[in-house]
This record gives sequence, C-alpha cells and structure tokens, in this order.
Amino acid sequence: MASYHTDDFLYNALRTAGSPFRFRPKGLENVSQEGAAIFVANHLGSLGPIQVILTLPFRFYPWVIAENLDLQRAPRYLHDDFVRPTLHLNGHAGAGVSFAIAQIAVRMLAGMGSVPVERNKGFPWEAFRRSRLLLQQGKRLLIFPEDPTGPLDLQTGMRSFLCGFFALCRVYEQDTGARLPVYPVIVHPESRTVHVDQPLYYQHTGQRREDIRRACEQLEARMKGLYIALNQTIWG
Repeated sequence: MASYHTDDFLYNALRTAGSPFRFRPKGLENVSQEGAAIFVANHLGSLGPIQVILTLPFRFYPWVIAENLDLQRAPRYLHDDFVRPTLHLNGHAGAGVSFAIAQIAVRMLAGMGSVPVERNKGFPWEAFRRSRLLLQQGKRLLIFPEDPTGPLDLQTGMRSFLCGFFALCRVYEQDTGARLPVYPVIVHPESRTVHVDQPLYYQHTGQRREDIRRACEQLEARMKGLYIALNQTIWG
C-alpha cells in the first residue's frame, strides 16, 4: 500500500503544479465516479497525455512505451521521438539534452505508477498482467492507441488505432462479472478542452479477433467523429 501513497502524492503534485495550463473538462457527467475503467485518448504528441492528466479529475494509470521507463533506453528514445524532431538538436548537444530529460522523465513516469508496454516484442503480457491487477483494484487505465507508423488523418491529427487492450474487457468481465466501460476522450487544442464521451462496452461473441476489430473500428470512428464535430463548432 505504501507504493500507492507515493504514486498518488507525486501524481497529485504534478497536477497541482500544472494546473495553470489545464484545458477545460467537458463531459464529466458521462463518467461513473467509482470503479474500474479504461480511458482512451488521442495523442497529439506530448499534448494529449499531459492535458488528460492535468484536466480530468481522476487518478489514471497510463500505459507508457517501455523505453520511457528505462534509464538505459530512454535517452535514445527521447532523442529520436522528441529532442531531434522538436528541439532540432543532434550530435553531442542532442545526446546531452536527451540524457538530462530522461533522468527526470523516467523517475516521474515510474513514480506515477505508469504501466510499461514493450514494443516489437510480441504480445505485451506483462503490461496486461499489471493492467488486470489494477482493474481488479478498481483503478482507471489511460491508453493512447494510435499506431505511430499508421497513416495520419489530416482532419483529426489521429493515426490508425491498435486495440489489443480491448481483450482486458473480456478478462475483467470474467474476473468480476461486470462489464468494463471504455471512455473515448478527445483532447481538442483549438478549443482548449478535453471531452469525455459516453462509454463503449466490448461485445463478446466468442470470435475474439473479430470482436476486437469491430470494437476498435467503433472506437476510432467515434473519436474521429467527435473531433470533427468539435472543429465544426469553432470553424463552422
């Protein structure tokens, strides 16, 4: 239990420190105030994760690419993903900045109770094991499902989704007898808002691959449609 107190203290401290930069929350009435859930949000680089955590008044356990939780691997990942493309730093300067950022970011993400997800190593069994335990304890997962190698949708800034996490819905139902809500979340920088839509529920028919594919298509369509609708309220 001590580790949860530590995680919660850091999580709340970060939310307090970042409160001047929060967007406005919308759709909180759609969320059940108690119990396990999965929240699925658009990424928008670093903006999505930061704003969901700062803006929504819930304790999340985010899925994070495992390199970002490993002091040895994080500098290279941060260099390729952030320092070089965003800060335009290469060579010794880029390596130094990446190393310095990693020392802070790894400890911060680990202290928040993030769930490391390994890429390109087959099915992420350890992430699912930990996520299952968190859900059994009534915790809320935060997942950003966009495939970084997928095609970019210019209307929404989203890429195609990877939705293996829907398998947790079936496991949770088997564990508890209850259905697990999956909340679509849209970070919309143009209106400086974070919208939580009504939950989706995984429909189990016994065809696991087809069930996950169908749920994924429904989720992706819902989120992209909401983003486009929000744009229309601003631009007409």
